[in-house]
Amino acid sequence: MKKLIIFSLLLTFYVSQSQTHTMIAMVLEDGKEQDYLAYEKNWNKVAQQMVEDDLITQWSVWKRTPREGDENWAQYYVFRRTSKEQDEKQNPESWTKSVNKVFKGRSQRSIDRMLSSEGIVKENRSRTFKFVAATGWRGLEWKIGDKAYFHFMTQKNEDFINYENAVWKPIANQQILDGYRKFWGLGEIIDTNDNTKALKSSTTHIAFNFMTDKKDMPVMDMPSDFLAQKAWEGLSNSRDMLPAEELTLIYSTF
Repeated sequence: MKKLIIFSLLLTFYVSQSQTHTMIAMVLEDGKEQDYLAYEKNWNKVAQQMVEDDLITQWSVWKRTPREGDENWAQYYVFRRTSKEQDEKQNPESWTKSVNKVFKGRSQRSIDRMLSSEGIVKENRSRTFKFVAATGWRGLEWKIGDKAYFHFMTQKNEDFINYENAVWKPIANQQILDGYRKFWGLGEIIDTNDNTKALKSSTTHIAFNFMTDKKDMPVMDMPSDFLAQKAWEGLSNSRDMLPAEELTLIYSTF
């Protein structure tokens, strides 16, 4: 059984490596959360059609758990995943065809109003990334209300990705085999929009963690032998990492 799980993890990792991921942070206007959810509900229908039209692979909306003192942070995050072939199909005409299939019979003015974020979203901050290290997925099922976590990271030396693969990835893989984790991945940011660039952030990577509902995961003990301690020190010294951000799934094409 474990061999089958390992093969599945390897397969899904290689698939994810070849895909492009876009993470869009949504900063809302004050008091517009319900309007935003209605807006994304409309886009969820369009996204599902775009999956059927082979324009995107997957789309989802997640609510970020707020923390004290984070007024400039986004309240929601939208994720879009595409293959190389799908990226080559992206153009306004292809998107319009999918939109018109969903809202057939409605006027263009009505459609524009339903899909407009004007007066709802104050700012969107886009980051495009590709996974440079990952475990692969244990199961692909998502359900509304699922939790996910991410860390913004800044690479400090050229050994960073090697340390993540050699030190952290085996731990995450074992947690998957033990039933506590669904996925771990490290994405390298390859592009950002102007709003993100204006933040002048030093962030170079994003680490993602998807856990299962299994409880009582053993506390990880720090290594006691010399080589393992040095490997852990090397990992810690290879990057700066912000605290984890918690997300809750609101909409998804899965």
